[in-house]
Amino acid sequence: MSQRFYCPTPPVDGRYRLDADESRHLTRVCRHGVGDLVELFDGRGFAVAARVATAGKDAVALEAEGPPLPDRESACSIEVGTAVPKGDRFDWLVEKAVEIGVARVVPLVTERSVVDPRGSKLDRLRRTIVEASKQSGRSRLMDLSPPEALGAFLGRADGLRLLADPAGVPCHAWPPIAPGVAVRLVVGPEGGLTDEETEQAVATGWIRVRLTASILRIETAVLAGAAAILARVQAVH
Repeated sequence: MSQRFYCPTPPVDGRYRLDADESRHLTRVCRHGVGDLVELFDGRGFAVAARVATAGKDAVALEAEGPPLPDRESACSIEVGTAVPKGDRFDWLVEKAVEIGVARVVPLVTERSVVDPRGSKLDRLRRTIVEASKQSGRSRLMDLSPPEALGAFLGRADGLRLLADPAGVPCHAWPPIAPGVAVRLVVGPEGGLTDEETEQAVATGWIRVRLTASILRIETAVLAGAAAILARVQAVH
C-alpha cells in the first residue's frame, strides 16, 4: 500500500466513501483506480487496508480488507503549549509535531507574544495536520487547540509538567517518564518568558528543563523537547 487516505465517516452498506477532496487526490493525483489497495484512517485511531470498489472524479467508494491495522501512536501523550513564531514557521512547527507524535498543540498567549493565530489560519493548519498524518502513518489526528492564556495553561495540574528553560536541568536529570504517562511541555516566545511567568510556573509545579546547550528558536525547541521526552520514555522500557 503506497498511499493513505483520510476517511472520518464510518462505512455505509459495507463501503467507505471518501469526500470530494480525498477522492480527487486518490484518482487524479495518486492515479488509483478500481481494484487498487490503499489504507484508510479515521483520525481517531482506526486504520484499515481497503480496496477501491468504485472511482469517480469526485466520489470514491472502498471496501475493507482484513482486520484493523495497529495503532502507531507514541509511547506517551505529549501536549505542547507554545508561543507562536512569526510567518510560516508555525506551519512547519505543526507539521513536524504531527510527524514526531505530539498529541496536542496549544498556541499560548504570553506577555511577550507577537503572534496570536485565529480562525482561518487554524482551520488551514488542521488540513496540514491531516496531510502530515497521511504521510507519517499516524491514525489519530493531532489536536490543534484555540489560543490559550499562559496562566490558564499553567493552572491545569494534569500530567508531568515541563517548562523549557535554558537555565533548567539537563535532559539526563529529568524525571523518569513511564510509558503511557501524559507529559505537558511549555515553550515560551522569542526572548523567553518573563521572570514573573517563570515564577508562576515553578510555583504551580512545573519543572524547568534545558533542551540543549544552545538557544533554540520556538519551533526548534518544540521538536527538540518532544524528541527528548520520547527518548526518556524509551530509556525506561
